[in-house]
Amino acid sequence: MALVALFFTWGQARSARVQADSAKEQVALAKRQTEVQEQLYKDQQQPYLWVDYRMDEASGWIIDLVLKNEGPTVATDVRVNIDPPIERATDFKSWDLHTLPGFQDGFASIPPGREMRWTLGSHVDIFKEGALKRHEVTISFDGPYGPVPPVTYVLDYADGKSMAVREHGSLKAIAQALKDGNTKIVRSLGRIENRIGSDEEE
Repeated sequence: MALVALFFTWGQARSARVQADSAKEQVALAKRQTEVQEQLYKDQQQPYLWVDYRMDEASGWIIDLVLKNEGPTVATDVRVNIDPPIERATDFKSWDLHTLPGFQDGFASIPPGREMRWTLGSHVDIFKEGALKRHEVTISFDGPYGPVPPVTYVLDYADGKSMAVREHGSLKAIAQALKDGNTKIVRSLGRIENRIGSDEEE
């Protein structure tokens, strides 16, 4: 009987230990899941900044350098480092980008949705002059929870060589359509005026 009781006691102790270990694992798992959810929430609340080349839709041939925050929160103390510095084509060299305050000293803040553009030149001049090369871009900034790890990537304008260049709908196109329409109206009025003049002479 003593042996049976000892065996039973050992079994209960082992079962209790297994249950305790299982409970610890569940607590650790729940804690880990909470940490993951918190990190996911923080990541979703971070600013999302990028720098890239974009065509000016109004002209259809001017290339801009664009800096944009597509995240849901404000980015502060934004630093954009471009190595080697991006140069503008000849007709737009009045201000080199790396000498501008934002690129030299950083941007104080970039709210959600803000898009900043700097004209680099026409795509024809850019390719002809070799104004843009292979550039390493590094963007660093602070989000709502402090500094965000810097993002580094390569920006190579040559990747876009021979790409399609199309003029999008714009105020320029509307103005041209109105101009063409006005010309037709003036011609029509001229013909009407000539007919009226001819009728009066008769």
